[in-house]
Amino acid sequence: MDYKSVARKWALYNRMKYDKLDLGSIISKVVAELPEIKKNIREIIPEIKKIVIDIQKLSKEEAIEILEREFPNMLQERKKETRKGLPPLPKAEKGKVKTRFAPNPSGYLHMGHARAIVLNYEYARMYNGIFVVRLEDTDPKVKKPVLEAYENIKEDVEWLIEDKVDEFYIQSERLEIYYDYARRLIEMEKAYVDLCNHGKIAELRRRGEYCEHRNMPVEWHLEQWDKMLEGGYDEGQAVLRIKTDLHPNPSVRDWIAFRIVNPEKNPHPWLEYKYGENYAKKFWVWPTYNFAVAIDDHLMGLTHIFRMKEHEVNTIKQRYIYKYFKWESPVIINYGAFIVRDMPLHKSEIRRLIEAGKVEGWCDPFLPTLCGLRRRGILPKAIKKYIIEVGPNPADVVVNWEKIYRYNREIIDNQSKRLFFVEDPIRVFIENLPDNLELKIKNHPDIDLGCRNFKISKPYVYIEKGDLKYKYIRLMEGFNIELISVGDNITAKYIDNSLDTAKKIGAKIVQWVPEEYAVKITVWKSDGRIKGIGEKYINEIKDGEIVHFIRYGFLKREKEHFIYMHK
Repeated sequence: MDYKSVARKWALYNRMKYDKLDLGSIISKVVAELPEIKKNIREIIPEIKKIVIDIQKLSKEEAIEILEREFPNMLQERKKETRKGLPPLPKAEKGKVKTRFAPNPSGYLHMGHARAIVLNYEYARMYNGIFVVRLEDTDPKVKKPVLEAYENIKEDVEWLIEDKVDEFYIQSERLEIYYDYARRLIEMEKAYVDLCNHGKIAELRRRGEYCEHRNMPVEWHLEQWDKMLEGGYDEGQAVLRIKTDLHPNPSVRDWIAFRIVNPEKNPHPWLEYKYGENYAKKFWVWPTYNFAVAIDDHLMGLTHIFRMKEHEVNTIKQRYIYKYFKWESPVIINYGAFIVRDMPLHKSEIRRLIEAGKVEGWCDPFLPTLCGLRRRGILPKAIKKYIIEVGPNPADVVVNWEKIYRYNREIIDNQSKRLFFVEDPIRVFIENLPDNLELKIKNHPDIDLGCRNFKISKPYVYIEKGDLKYKYIRLMEGFNIELISVGDNITAKYIDNSLDTAKKIGAKIVQWVPEEYAVKITVWKSDGRIKGIGEKYINEIKDGEIVHFIRYGFLKREKEHFIYMHK
């Protein structure tokens, strides 16, 4: 193999793996494989650079297709590099692993949540353990829960894992449990009621000093705690704190375990919906995230906690609870963020888009929400395969949509009929077209998904306007034509049906639709809805069915339109 072929091979291989090619890396691979070229490297580098520039223009899917044809052994090399499954868990025993996914129901789940769901579920199943879903909804004011998210979250989780969750909890229904443990901590002199205002608290923290209430008698704190529970204090007038040492991080020092939320102004939406207004107005005192999580993680018997690196300070706070109750801490595994580019990810951002009418709702098919991805036709197996491949990586990861689409395509490819569609159609008159030309076309080249028949009696077809630049054209699975007039009226001449002829004259293979079989089709893409021309057999596609518009992409039927999925 000469150096150009070797350079092409490694450029294609790297394009398959990475977004940007590195010239130096490819030169190193070529020299390692052909050490004899080192003496002429100065003359060779410009040629290798040209190859790299050309390959960089390809998509990852195109690079894989070329590798399959020209260098199939490189795909075997790639398989060797790919880790199978998830790495083992520390301190894990078969039948004793218990994990949890614990979202806040302030909005719908998105791709960022998918990583936590899949890692927790897959590890639980790997060790024949238990997977818990817990809704952390103890902030009825700042992160106010969204009612429809309660059912939607469980539905989305079970769609993604393709299984039922083992245990399901809602924290707002567990308030009495948290109150009980708070009272115990007060009695143990590990928690205290603080009546200082925000300004004084900030000043004391800055000076590294404790507030005057910290060392009041236990009986006083229990009395104030009962007064908090009974609505004797309003918002901002009292909090319950966990006693800590003078930690170097000021946010850890005597962190807040409970605060007051006035239920007259901010009743909890879920409690009000499920148990009624009077019940919801009973609860003035709400646990903070760190208190409720620490109590529940222990009581629910969780052994392994997967969390984002940003929760490291929260882990420090929660360990005070474990220490005071002499509980064993679960194993903590930190992983990096899932970064989603070119799509809104944060709930607040999506909410603004919905309010502005720029997206259809939380389940808009071009949002990275799980219900949006499901609506678009992205299958859970494709998402899971990608997340397992990434694993619990501590580094931040930019979501590689091309890879997810490739995995999705691998699943749906053999189940999807191939049909003709032209997005930007132009009508072409064909001279000398044989009378009553009949074509029988398979719905899939490799799988038996049936056939469709074209009986063409009219000398008109639709092709893409952009294909008028080619002199010789082969209408895919049909016949060859030569364009002879391009103007107000497009005219072509029929040549023959032979594929050999198409190869000899270098005809461009294009998608097309016979005029007498043409129907108008609406495709919903990320930038809006477009209307094109498709063959009438498209109307036979059922609602929810996935179809492949040849050389265009995969689409999912939704009522009267088709949602564009991916190439």
